[in-house]
Amino acid sequence: MLFKMILDGAKAEERSIARGFLKHIVAGFACGLALGTALVAGIFLSFSHLELHVPFVFVAAMLLQFGPIGGLIGAGVYLSRITDRSRDAAEASQGDDDDEDRPGGGTKAPVTPAKAAPSPRAPRSSPLPAPA
Repeated sequence: MLFKMILDGAKAEERSIARGFLKHIVAGFACGLALGTALVAGIFLSFSHLELHVPFVFVAAMLLQFGPIGGLIGAGVYLSRITDRSRDAAEASQGDDDDEDRPGGGTKAPVTPAKAAPSPRAPRSSPLPAPA
């Protein structure tokens, strides 16, 4: 139901992005459950010589902790795939008047370095106690 609401709320050009995002969340959740199953099975196999009387509810709780973590990892993988942080030189020269030596915020004021005041001399200290 939540996925349907997300897809219905997306615009036409955003629909493929939302669909891929949801697919990665579901795939990550499934991979997290599979990893959790393998780890919990490994734990029970390593302690097979002990008499463990663990209720099934606790085993299910252990497994379900891995699902949301896998979903978050899947969402992060998808967002890192669709996010392009590099700018080509051709894109940077197309009408951008952002110069590295100018401050941001839309101002055209020149950058002036701050005048540093002379620093006061640090007090001298000694590891020995002060004479009386």
